[in-house]
Amino acid sequence: MSELQNGFKSAMRGLASTVCVLAAQTPQGPKGMTATAVMSLSMEPPSLALAVNRSASIAPDLEEGAHVSVQFLSEGQAEVARAFAGGLPGYQRFACGRWEADAWGTPMLLDASASIACVIDKCIAHATHNMIIAIVKAVRLSQGMRPLLYVHGEFTRLEAQEGRMPA
Repeated sequence: MSELQNGFKSAMRGLASTVCVLAAQTPQGPKGMTATAVMSLSMEPPSLALAVNRSASIAPDLEEGAHVSVQFLSEGQAEVARAFAGGLPGYQRFACGRWEADAWGTPMLLDASASIACVIDKCIAHATHNMIIAIVKAVRLSQGMRPLLYVHGEFTRLEAQEGRMPA
């Protein structure tokens, strides 16, 4: 890796992100992966942007018109994150956590802090990744759950603060 690439990688490791799991029902069965490159894109229509490495086993199945779900993991779900990060092969990953199919047959994690069902609108290839624009079709929320975060190569959680930062 070049000095620029190493510096960029180090800088990005300091960007704390909520840990998500992307899931899809495919002709080969359910597939999923852990992702932190997930962001809100638009409110009209409600949309997400997802970055997926094209080497991921789920990548060929995430094409325009396909359904995908995005699970926002809670602080007690590091085991689910590890399983979908490659800790378990293929469909065995879905043995971690409680899963159920949504109206489109897409796997949804029942005890995630949020699960969002989407249909893929666009896939844009860039270098090693696909940027996926997904239109939100349904949202399932669980109240009172705190997010699982990933920063500096580790899973972590929000710490309660004594005071608040000034606005």
